[in-house]
Parts: sequence; C-alpha cells; structure tokens
Amino acid sequence: MALKSSVFIRRADRDDLDTVVAWMEDPAFQRFLYGDPTRSPKQIREQIVGMLGRSANHSMPGGIYFMADSAKLGPVGLFSVVNISWRNRSCNIDSYVSEKRRTGFFATIAFYRVLEYCFHELNMHRINIYIYGFNTRSWRNFELSGGKREIVLHEHVARDGKLYDMYGYGLLRSEFEELREFFKKKFKGIDLAHMIEDMKTTQQTEAAP
Repeated sequence: MALKSSVFIRRADRDDLDTVVAWMEDPAFQRFLYGDPTRSPKQIREQIVGMLGRSANHSMPGGIYFMADSAKLGPVGLFSVVNISWRNRSCNIDSYVSEKRRTGFFATIAFYRVLEYCFHELNMHRINIYIYGFNTRSWRNFELSGGKREIVLHEHVARDGKLYDMYGYGLLRSEFEELREFFKKKFKGIDLAHMIEDMKTTQQTEAAP
C-alpha cells in the first residue's frame, strides 16, 4: 500500500533546542534516557546544546543528529548516530521519541529512514542499539526490524526503585536489506528517495502564490 504518513528526517540544529529540552524535562520521557534522569533543566539544556551545536561541516563527524518531523503533528523525535567507526563501518543509534509520538507509525517511519541513511549514505556495515528491558515497545520493534539481541546486561539500570536489564542489539547491512525489500513492497514511499521528492513537492506547494 502507498505510504500516507508524511514524516521527514532532517539535520537537527539549534532552532530545535527548546523542543528537545521540553521533551527531556518530561518525567515520562526522562525514564527512557540513558544515565541519571535526575538532572536540572540547566544540565539538560547544556547537554542538548553540546549535541545540536556541533558543526555540520566536518567530512568525518563523530555524531550526526536528526530531527524527525511530522507534517501534521510537528516534531516526532531526535535520532543520534554516534560512535561512528569509519574503519569498521559501524555506529550506534540512540532514539529520543516524544512520549506523545511513541505510538503509531510515525516513529517507525523515521527510524527506518535513519537506518537507511546509515547503511546507504554512510555505508555502514553494522548498527548497534542499546535498549532498556522495560522499554518493551522499542526492543520489540527493533527485533521486528531484524535486529538481533546479542548482549544482556543484567540489573544495569535503576528506575522506579528497581534494577532492570539492558539489551544490546546488532543489525547487519544484509539483515537490513531483507527488511528494506519487505518494506518497499508493503509500504510504497517509505524510502529516503520518496521522502526527498515529498519534501520538494511540499516546498513547491508552499512557495506557490
């Protein structure tokens, strides 16, 4: 079937600072963040400035940050491509999705397009993702995407007075290609090429008198 949801990924910049800080000040959202969730608004803002303030002109960046936008609902989330190893052709992806956008197909589309960017634009061979055990929706979705659970860090993270496991997943390029062929048949227009065409059409429509 043809894809009906308009979701775009773009490079995040300082104009997105207030949006991301607002997400990270939400207790429900902080629960899924790596590290200590009890940080002041100033510490959160400094962290985000450090992420979004990096130069986009480096030919070999250490991290790339994408904002996912929904044409109807606004920002969906922030995706971080970090720990890039050009020699080993591997990287890690961290996803920060707004609590209000965690359900539905919007985050799935954005995540798929980030995966496609990593494999087909950055020429990665392997992608690593670490997910908390209580984040059931995320690790199930990644397993449906072909990701393999390779590591279990038992009682690694404290939340709600309890200790939870963390799962380490890996996705190889060959595994993504199987997913890509399936998605291209089932959801026409989910790939980056169609996204770019949709963006051009939207811009032309908005520019028309």
